[in-house]
Order: sequence, then C-alpha cells, then structure tokens
Amino acid sequence: MSNEVSRAAGLGAVGKPGGSPLALPAGIGLALLVLAGALLASVLHLRQHLRAQIVDRYGEILDAVAAMQYFDDKVSGDTIAPLDDPGEQLQLVLKISHLRNVIGVRLFSSEGKFVNAVPAYITEAVLPSADLASLRALAPVSRFYPRARFDEHDLLAETNGPPLALLLVSIPLREDQATRLAGVAQFLISGTSIAREYSALDRHLALQSALAFAAGGAILTAGLALAFRRLQRANRLLAERTANLLQANRELALAAKTSALGVMTSHLIHGLKNPLSGLQGFVRDQAVTPGNAQNDDWQLAIATTRRMENLINRVVRVLQEQHAATEYEISLAELAELLAGKIQPVADSAGVGFQTVVTTTGALSNHEADLVLLILENLAQNAVEASPPGKTVRLAIFAEGRHTVMEIQDEGPGLPPGVEARLFTPCDSSKPGGSGIGLAISRQLATHLSAELQLKCSSPQGSTFRLALPQPAPPSATAAATELRAPGIKVVT
Repeated sequence: MSNEVSRAAGLGAVGKPGGSPLALPAGIGLALLVLAGALLASVLHLRQHLRAQIVDRYGEILDAVAAMQYFDDKVSGDTIAPLDDPGEQLQLVLKISHLRNVIGVRLFSSEGKFVNAVPAYITEAVLPSADLASLRALAPVSRFYPRARFDEHDLLAETNGPPLALLLVSIPLREDQATRLAGVAQFLISGTSIAREYSALDRHLALQSALAFAAGGAILTAGLALAFRRLQRANRLLAERTANLLQANRELALAAKTSALGVMTSHLIHGLKNPLSGLQGFVRDQAVTPGNAQNDDWQLAIATTRRMENLINRVVRVLQEQHAATEYEISLAELAELLAGKIQPVADSAGVGFQTVVTTTGALSNHEADLVLLILENLAQNAVEASPPGKTVRLAIFAEGRHTVMEIQDEGPGLPPGVEARLFTPCDSSKPGGSGIGLAISRQLATHLSAELQLKCSSPQGSTFRLALPQPAPPSATAAATELRAPGIKVVT
C-alpha cells in the first residue's frame, strides 16, 4: 500500500503543470511562433506560385495572339510563304509588336540561333537551352527581371542607367495544328505593370496573413488557456487525491502497528495481571506484619507494585480505545492539559513544580494521542522522581521543521556516566528499584508512531528527553476552539 501511494505521489509531483507562472505565456508564445512560421511558409509559397501565374499569363496571351494573327493573315491572303520563312516570321511579329508596352522583338531559329531583331537597335542574345526545350514542346516561356540593366538589351539606352523592370516572353512559332517548331519570337515588354501587380499581390497577402494570424492566434491562445486551466484543475485534483491516499496510508500503517502492538500487549497483560495481583496482595500482607511496617524495602516494594498495576490499567484503557470505533481529534493544548491532570498530583506530593508551554497549533487523532500520552506520562513521572523538592519539570510543545517536538525537562542531577548507551534497554535502570521497562516501552511506542524518542541532553543541571512526531494536521474548528479554552495551559502563538 505504501509503495502504491508513493508512486501516486511521484506521479502527482511530475504532473504538476508549469510550476512556474511563465509556463502559460511561454507555451502560448511558442505556439504563436510556430503558427507564424507556418503562415509565413505558406504565404511565401503562395506568393511564388501567384507570381509565376502572373508572368506565365503574358506568355499564354501572346501565344494566342500570334496564332490568331497568323490565322487572319492566311485568311486575308497576306501570307505568301510558310511560317518557316524568316520573312513571314518578321511580318507576323511586326504586327504583334504594336501591342502596348512591347519594346522590341527578337527572332530565333528552331535551333535557338539569333536571326533578327525589331527595332534594329535591339541587341543580339542567346536563347537558354532550358527555354528552347520548353519551346520545342510548344510551350511559351516568360521570365521577369525586376531590376534589369536595359543597356544590355537596347543599344541606344544610356550606359549604366537605372535598372528597369523587364519581361521577356518567348513564344513558339508554328503552323496551324503543327507539332514542329518553326521559330521563336522573344518579346521585350516593360515590366512596370507586373511590378505594380506584384506590389498589390504582396499587400493583399500581407493583409490576409495578418488577419489569419490574428484569428488563428486568438483561437489558439484561448484553446491553450482553457486546456492549461483544465490541466491545472486536473493536477490539483490529483494532488488532493494523492494527499488523501497518503493520509489513508498513514492511518492504515498506524492501525496495523497499533493492532500488532495491541496483540503483543494483550498477551503481556494476560500473563502479568494475575501474578501481579497475587504479588501485590503478598507484599501488602507482609508490609503490615509486625516488624515490616517501618521497613523501607517493603514500602518500596508496595510502591513499585502499585505503579506496575497503574501502568497495566493505563495500557488496558488505551487498548480499549484503540479498538473502539469512535474517532475524534485532540488538540496539542488539550493533550498538554490531560498530561498536567495526571502529573500534577504526583508533582505536588513530591514538592516539584510542573509547567507546560505550547507554542504551536495542531491536533492528533485520539488513537495517536493515547499513545503519545503514555510516552509523555512515563517521561514526566521519571522527571518528577529525578527532581529534588522545590525544582520544576517542564513540558514544551513546539514546531520544528516538519515535526512537532515535545520535550520533558527536569532539574535533577542528570544521568550517571555510562547510562546513556543502554538507556532504552529493558531491565536496566539508573533508579533504585527501577526495571527500565518504562523507557523501553516508550521507545517502542514512539517507533510505532513513526516518531523518534531520544535523550537530548543530560548534565548536573538536569536532563531533557525529546519526542519528535511527524507534523500533525491543522486542528479542526472544534479542536481550535477547545485549544483556546483549555485552562491552566500556556499557549503561545
């Protein structure tokens, strides 16, 4: 059970979202960056595709115009030779060159060699092999140069003049329904209108992409924020369930330990109670026998058997409460008050003062409190017995890190040298007539509570025993109210 709960606690710790307050903004920023990159890539690809369509459109139009013009010339009888003839080609391109924005025309043979140019000041050029391959497939070729040096195409142009936008459209010349290339006409066209189309296209794409980014970013941000909130809610629920599992595991472990302790103690009590009753009766009878009434050893024997009987009665009471179904909380202040009620009469009879100071809040279940009370009662009674009359025994309850610490301090002469090493060993005591069982049982009870019991210090000025418990849960409203009303207990907050 404990391993399963530990694994659940580990999962809850790992699943905790964005422990940092920057987790959500960082996630949204990264998502928006990815969205912007995807939109930019799509826009650039679309821009390139649309630009190619704009340029190719001119080639398709001029190819259709040339075919229509040649058909009209044949119908009207203006042609006197096949289109393979350079003269017929020149006559055809002269008529087409009157179109708006056409600067000049070059003629190439079907092998891609320069033949003629109109006007005459248009420079010679070489037809690229890639363009020639497309033209032989009877597909027009269009190329746009946004910053072309015009003096490379026009002999009359100013040398080193400003660059101009230029469109080169090469169309295949062929007879009607023919599949063989007769020649190539390359038109030099001003690219100003294309440059304007490009600018308008870029503005339109920029506006559309900005709107798409704004809409997509808003939807993405809202979705991520909603998902993050749901994740936080799920993690909070997981953390609560993990805490509940840990608490249940702790209670089950305590119940198992208490049950085991109860079984062992029941056997012990069953074996001791009847012999102890007979022993107590024998000692009482012997103590009143003439000659023994003033014997200190017999009086010590009576006191010892009486204390053992009280200890067994307390254990029986605790075991009865451990097996009871009733469960409630006892605040730390109430615990101190209960201990004071048990120890104060013993301290008063010994002429020793008893003080209790509680500087923290919290509550224990009644099952835990019973075991803690047994430990503290044994320690406090030992402290009272170790302190001379006029001295004071103090109980301090305070918080230290993740533990609640309870310290019993006396003002006795301290422990003899060499006793600390075997302090919690049964049948080994530094007190006259002591058996050492009390401290040994107290150490076992502390272990069953997952607590630590140890001797903090010992000197000629006194000894201090320390019991460190895991931090108890905050007290309920009832326990807190009772804690404030507890009389005779000094509570420091």
